[in-house]
Amino acid sequence: MNYPLAEKFKSIQGEGIFTGTPMAFVRMVGCSVGQGVCTACDTDFDRMYPQLGGGLHTPLQIAEWAEPYHILCITGGEPLDRNLCLLVDVVHKFGMKVHVETSGTVEYDPARHGSIDWITVSPKPGFLPTMIEQACELKVILGGLGDTTEGWPTVEQARRWAKEKELVYLQPRNKKNVIDDIEMQNAEDVVLHYPELRLSTQFHKFINVR
Repeated sequence: MNYPLAEKFKSIQGEGIFTGTPMAFVRMVGCSVGQGVCTACDTDFDRMYPQLGGGLHTPLQIAEWAEPYHILCITGGEPLDRNLCLLVDVVHKFGMKVHVETSGTVEYDPARHGSIDWITVSPKPGFLPTMIEQACELKVILGGLGDTTEGWPTVEQARRWAKEKELVYLQPRNKKNVIDDIEMQNAEDVVLHYPELRLSTQFHKFINVR
């Protein structure tokens, strides 16, 4: 099986509990949510970008490229749109863990997606309650990434989820490659007012890496 990658790169995780951790990232082509909903999406997942390492890759090629990093992060787009079993199995045989970053709009099924070690859910409109429950961490974008707030999780929802989960993050709506100072200050203010939440800063944009 070949997986269509928009890009692949090795970098520093800038979001959530693993901020500062080196990871190998593969970005799958395609997203069932789409940029018509996430109009302020900061990623390019519409096609394969060979100049960015994109293209058709076998699980073995991906695992060999990811070494010696300890974590392969599968992102998108929406990675759970695809059957990930073979990729996850091969990566595990190389002794690496597999993280997935998902919109929460597609049900995680171990029979289709393999035994994923860590699931980060950043809920988009249409997110499934079961995915909120299955998430290892939740990352709520303050105000969402759309032209309206309809369907996007609210701060009140994030606070309710934080009563059930320790790792619920609020993240500002930053620009594609740089930090939006106003949005960052707004997120900081909310987290300081509601200390049950955590702040996810998109640290990689501060240090200017992918």
